[in-house]
Amino acid sequence: MGIFLLNFLTNCATNDSLASRTYHDLTANYNAYFLAQNRMDSVENAIFMARKEDYNRVLEVMPFPEDTAQLKTYDNRMNDIIKKSAIVHNRHDNSKFLFRSYILIGKARFFLRKYDDGINTLKYVNTKAKEDKDKHKALIDLFRIYVELKDEKSAEYALNTLHKRNLDEENKRDFYLVRANYFRKKNDYLETAKTLGSAVKLMRRGEQRGRIYFILGQLYQKLERPTLAFKNYQEVLRNNPPYELAFYAKLYSTQVTQINNEKDLKKMDKYFKRLLNDENNEEYKDKIYYEMALFSLKQGNLPLCVQHLKTSLIQTGATPAQKGYTFLKLGELHYKPLAKYEKSKMYYDSTVAYMSKNVENYKAIEKRQRTLSEFVKQLNIYRLQDSLQRLARMPETERLAYLDKNLYQEEFAKQRELDSLQKIAEKKAQEEERKKQNRGTLAENTTGKDATWYFANPNAMLLGQQNFIKKWGNRPLEDNWRRASKPANPNAENTAKNTENLETGRISAEILREQAIKKRVEQRKSAILNALPKTPSDFAVSDKKIEDALYELGKIYRLKLQEPQNSIDYFGKMIQLFPASKYEPEALYSMYLCAKDLQNVEETNKYKDLLILKYPNSSFARLITNPNYLKEVKASDKEVKALYYDAYNQFKLTNYTKAQSILLQIQAKYPQNLVEDKVIVLQVILAQKIENYKDNQALKARLEDFVKKYPESPLNLTIKNIIPKIKLKK
Repeated sequence: MGIFLLNFLTNCATNDSLASRTYHDLTANYNAYFLAQNRMDSVENAIFMARKEDYNRVLEVMPFPEDTAQLKTYDNRMNDIIKKSAIVHNRHDNSKFLFRSYILIGKARFFLRKYDDGINTLKYVNTKAKEDKDKHKALIDLFRIYVELKDEKSAEYALNTLHKRNLDEENKRDFYLVRANYFRKKNDYLETAKTLGSAVKLMRRGEQRGRIYFILGQLYQKLERPTLAFKNYQEVLRNNPPYELAFYAKLYSTQVTQINNEKDLKKMDKYFKRLLNDENNEEYKDKIYYEMALFSLKQGNLPLCVQHLKTSLIQTGATPAQKGYTFLKLGELHYKPLAKYEKSKMYYDSTVAYMSKNVENYKAIEKRQRTLSEFVKQLNIYRLQDSLQRLARMPETERLAYLDKNLYQEEFAKQRELDSLQKIAEKKAQEEERKKQNRGTLAENTTGKDATWYFANPNAMLLGQQNFIKKWGNRPLEDNWRRASKPANPNAENTAKNTENLETGRISAEILREQAIKKRVEQRKSAILNALPKTPSDFAVSDKKIEDALYELGKIYRLKLQEPQNSIDYFGKMIQLFPASKYEPEALYSMYLCAKDLQNVEETNKYKDLLILKYPNSSFARLITNPNYLKEVKASDKEVKALYYDAYNQFKLTNYTKAQSILLQIQAKYPQNLVEDKVIVLQVILAQKIENYKDNQALKARLEDFVKKYPESPLNLTIKNIIPKIKLKK
């Protein structure tokens, strides 16, 4: 028997017989490979458990840490996986677990950020493995790595290849999950939902499956398919989910529930109240109020929606992540439909401060925040300068009285709001303290032999005493203590003194509050009086600020806020206040386009005619009279510029006649071009050199004509400064 066993072991070690393969398969599987696979499973489970879910977004299908610092914590385990997997190669190279060990090595190298090594290892398995199952497994892991590395081209190739393979059930499930992960990262919700629908059928009952059902609910909610969303949220609850996942599944079910009548609405109100009163949901109150807001908005109750959102923000323990979404919703609502851009800007500022940059539409949020910041900046400039000018023109007595009255009202309102917020904060602090005491009392009541007896529990007695004093005051122990009107007693004098002190304290606080308000009023009044324009030069500077601000506001309303009527109003105000504005041609053209957008034919023709009449040679007028103007000008732009620079070089070389000839060539061949203003100015200078105007009268007349014809030219300001300096002969 001993000789037979020795021969068997010798054969196992030296040939490729069935006995040898069986031996190596068993040894590899239940030693090195088994330990390495268990270690990999534990790491992947640790990564999954360490994930931070953002339930306001569609959850990630396969969460993976973006922070390499988190991955570094698993480096030792990954090196151990590689070491154990290598044993299969070194000692059991004819085992069927050889290529599966290579797959573990490839994944471990990826976790170690050795991306090329990991990819090459998995590619080797995909081409050299004996079993299709191992090839497919390696290709699926390759696909996932390409997705994580954002290698779109390679991921697409792996995806198309896997579609053609006949996968077994386990690989098919993993492929569906990676494919869904791929489309989720591309924000293709429909394809993600289709793929997860196939994957979930191949998954075992449990938390992972429940989570996939939850994602399906979110996806169908995004795709506006409430029935399917509700069905999947209900499936979550059938998979024994953890409390948090179950909470959100129930909460989101409310958003896709059909509301048919008043009875359904009352039912939903009761449900939200139950959630708020449940002590287990204390940390989720900010989210509950947020969902209540969305529900109110869905029912068309905008004021209640805004109220719930504000309540969400002041909840104790409100998370920064949830605050970001709450501020965003407030910003969106004040942007549209409320169109209160100053408030919207404040909410968007807070959104950017709180929200993660990984949110899909973060760039769009940031862009709108910048737009609103610029809008509010220009609006404040306009309002401030307009107010300062009106105040400056008031008689001094009237001005001071106006400032005293209005500034006091503003500061009083601010103080009242601050007092209100302080009361809310104090009330919340008291509630928290009460809950804390109640929890302490409960803990005391559940321990000790005599804890159930009230007078044996010091905490319960203390709480009872405090509650008594709050309700009845600090009354002495005597008969008839409940009576509102009590007979005289020795303590009456002390009580009166205490009341007097209390009243004195209250009055003192009110006096201090009033003094603080008046001090702020005086400080603001002093600053305003110092900022008032006093001289004609001050008014000119202020006028320029108003003109620029009105122009910018008109542009922002048209191009960024898409509010054509407001754009017309602000451009119109600018033209009315500053008839000779350099912005007038562009303003009239913008007003023409806005009126066109509003389908107001009369206004469209009005601004069109006015622009062509006042500025016939402007590029804006030509854009209207010649629809192909821009195309024609752009097509010849390169050649025109080359000719112009040639003429300019000839001018510098004092070849004035040659330079003039080139400019005439430009005007003849390209009557409409983008450097027309420069051509005219150079012609004027050349004429001065060639014709030598003796009295400078003709030079001045031509420059004045240029200012009128080309008001939007960058050269206009320079020419305007030159004209007064031209000396005319008497």
